[in-house]
Amino acid sequence: MNKKIDFKDLTIKDFFFFNKMLTPSFITIVYWIALVLIGISALTMILGSFAAFAYSFTMGLVAFFTGIITLIVGFISTRIGFELICVLFNINHNIQKLANENTDSEKQEESSSSNTVN
Repeated sequence: MNKKIDFKDLTIKDFFFFNKMLTPSFITIVYWIALVLIGISALTMILGSFAAFAYSFTMGLVAFFTGIITLIVGFISTRIGFELICVLFNINHNIQKLANENTDSEKQEESSSSNTVN
């Protein structure tokens, strides 16, 4: 989704009505924020596991591997989730294009049939 934020056509009305989709523009930013938060959480778990080693080796080991699994599964699931969101917006965009093409072709048919009647 190589959509750049285009502010020249953006109006206040776009924020209150859903004629234009703003989310595809911001989804990359939200994705990177989510990755940073997952990374910080996993790193905190891994570093916290070293403190847990002082109390119990098993508890520290479980916490360490939980942090690594959180990092890997978190990154993968976040990517999949955001790709699904992008797919939904692409489907919406393609459906809008098809609807506009059908509307344009119907208008052309109406104008050509009205020309033949006159």
